[in-house]
Amino acid sequence: MNPLITIRVMELEIRGLPEFFEERELRHRAQAVVSDLTRLLAVERLLKFTTLTYRYRLRSDETGSPSIVLALELTHRPQRLLNFQGDDTTPGNLERNLLEDRQRLRHACEELPVQNSHATIALAQRLHAAFLDSPDEALAHETERQLTALISSRHRRWCGHLSEGHPWQMELPALPRYEWVGTPIRIRTQLLREQRGFTLKLLQRAQLPASLHSVKRLRMHDRPPTLEDATALDRAEYTGTPIELIVRIGSVIGSDDISVADFVRIA
Repeated sequence: MNPLITIRVMELEIRGLPEFFEERELRHRAQAVVSDLTRLLAVERLLKFTTLTYRYRLRSDETGSPSIVLALELTHRPQRLLNFQGDDTTPGNLERNLLEDRQRLRHACEELPVQNSHATIALAQRLHAAFLDSPDEALAHETERQLTALISSRHRRWCGHLSEGHPWQMELPALPRYEWVGTPIRIRTQLLREQRGFTLKLLQRAQLPASLHSVKRLRMHDRPPTLEDATALDRAEYTGTPIELIVRIGSVIGSDDISVADFVRIA
């Protein structure tokens, strides 16, 4: 392939494939890796002239066993190649554009562990403030974006090379799924059974804190830890009887919308 059209950026190991697998399984795993990396790096903002593509490479590991590696490459966007105005499509400009985008992407990969650490620290400080029921500042937009990418990433451990002899490894930090408001509140609710836990249909919303006035339902993912409380909730759900609960309310990490509840006790 013409080196001015495609340029290698990095290689990543594809893990978890069985001894015998079908082509669709390999394609699914490759697309999942590229999707996770695209979100973590915000690739759409980094690449000005190119788009991210991939191919496969067969190589042998230390023991001599063959393994499949995902080779990530940059290629020019078709609309740029078809732009015949000016000198944008000269070989020199095309090569320079590829190299600029590759440099930005490689630098972002090198800085990604630091960005993940900053986002995790900001979240820890916010959770600590909520635990102490202290005022906290809103997360910066970039921090929220990074936290959302960290939570939604299906691959937690990354292993590969940015270039020959330059290994690139990263393990994503473990994060809680929800961010809780410090002070438990009392709610009157009607329970709707879910496969796990309940959905709380909020009643008398005007008497609730202002953050819940526009919220109609909260998802309570976990059942009460004691048999007595679990039985009481099952009975209320079965009979359709409203029940008053003490719960913590919270939101999904990276979002300010109150959407979940955590059981504390029956009021």
